Amino acid sequence: MKYAYYLGCTVPARVNQYDAAVRKSSEKLDIELIDIEGAGCCGPVNIKSVNYKAWILLGARNIALAEKMGLDIVTLCNGCYSTMKEVDHYLKNNGTLLKEVNEILKEENLSFSGKIKIKQYIEIILDFGLDKIKQKFVKSCDGLKTAVHYGCHLLKPSNVAQLDNPESPQILDQLTELTGAKSIDWQYKNKCCGAPVLAINEKLALKMMHEKLIGAKNAGVDCFVTVCPFCFIELDLMQLKVQTEFKEKFDIPVILLPQLFGLAMGLESDALGLDLHRIETDIILGFFKNKD
Repeated sequence: MKYAYYLGCTVPARVNQYDAAVRKSSEKLDIELIDIEGAGCCGPVNIKSVNYKAWILLGARNIALAEKMGLDIVTLCNGCYSTMKEVDHYLKNNGTLLKEVNEILKEENLSFSGKIKIKQYIEIILDFGLDKIKQKFVKSCDGLKTAVHYGCHLLKPSNVAQLDNPESPQILDQLTELTGAKSIDWQYKNKCCGAPVLAINEKLALKMMHEKLIGAKNAGVDCFVTVCPFCFIELDLMQLKVQTEFKEKFDIPVILLPQLFGLAMGLESDALGLDLHRIETDIILGFFKNKD
């Protein structure tokens, strides 16, 4: 299994443990991730509201680069995933826009044809097969109570993403429970973490995060599990700010899904970047035991 690997901006700049965990765990699964040479910014959603055509072009260029490689794209960032999925959708359904975009891409000897698929990390795991990946696990974390957090852009707009039911998603819950952990239903599970408004209204973002932390704490979870780098930053780093702002201690660690899988595969926690987390992850590590 080979994929054109699109890192985006946030992962290498702020959450490079996500990249490390995906590369390490993918090796165990014989999944080959090939970096897209010359890839640029995906065109985040805020650009869409300022210059729609620039947003389309940024996304189309990265897709075209992967098309030249003849491989489906896999990305770790929910924002990158959402942008490229939407761009792919719009270009396939607007011949005039497609022609205009390809005229510009032609300057780099590129062209968008819509022949490849854009996938989030979760989807390559689904492609691999749940039974097959479970066979790769040498450790189990039975008893670990998790609060899974999907993030907004993984599921919406639902008519484009079509990954899961946006109102009652199950995929991340199911993948988490492959490791022996239990996914706990918790208040505010599907609410935004607050990251999108952090730069505009920090007070509101912290309030949103505070609500989620209360919901998770009341459910008695041991940790969060997510696949979104922005949500990870909010749940991990900004949890410290929430604790200071609201004078309330939570200390609920966060783990990225490929880190959870990596631990189940027997990989060392430092190799998966858990030492880079702001909230200590020792409680998570304590649950992992060799499978019988």
